[in-house]
Amino acid sequence: MADRVLIDMTISAPVAEVWDAVRDPAKGLRWFGWDSGSLADEVDFIFVKYAKADEGTGTILFEGTQDRFEITAEGAGTRLRVVRAAPADGATWEDVYEDMTEGWIAFVLQLKFAIERHGLGQRRTLYFTAPKGEREGDRPMAALGLSDLASAAEGAAFERAIPTGDSLKGTVWYASKWQVALTVEAWGDGLLDLHDAGAWTGGGGHGAGMAILTTYGLSDAAFADLEARWKGWWEPRFAKPDAP
Repeated sequence: MADRVLIDMTISAPVAEVWDAVRDPAKGLRWFGWDSGSLADEVDFIFVKYAKADEGTGTILFEGTQDRFEITAEGAGTRLRVVRAAPADGATWEDVYEDMTEGWIAFVLQLKFAIERHGLGQRRTLYFTAPKGEREGDRPMAALGLSDLASAAEGAAFERAIPTGDSLKGTVWYASKWQVALTVEAWGDGLLDLHDAGAWTGGGGHGAGMAILTTYGLSDAAFADLEARWKGWWEPRFAKPDAP
């Protein structure tokens, strides 16, 4: 079975700028993952120590996964493709949900957003997760009242009050069966990325879910208020029962 192209996007920046953003660990902190004490080590591990990069072909291979980035010129911009190797067991790609797959998609969505909208400026992020099979009830997208946006056209405008107490206004940055990313004006032109495996039952129960909130230019007080609102709403619904 053929490899799977997870995402094929065009970034409005020269190929050298995109390549540098992926290969320079200091710049990687501006788009990859989310704020954590281990982020610098993770970026260095994935994109430097255990990456095989060929700038001539625009290819970066990731050791141990056979996943790869393909970064090539597309007019004045850059085409970025993230490719995963075919499943070793011969399974089909249909209805596959994998944390790593959705993670790669989320990260390059942040890369495009950070370059095009913020010139790789400083961000602050919040990260929330809903583990597999731990709780019954609506998963994050549905619980937030945002499920319908997963089938919306990219670039579509939206405005929505959600149960965290936030009033969201922006556009659909990306939408698929398992993931939706929304620009949010109130977060300094930020990004809300939601993963939601819905009723996926590979192994029983619900699939995993998560939310990444990317903000720019918020004051310390505004950022603390955002964190408190989301923690207060998220944790009673999705935190593991034994979590503090």
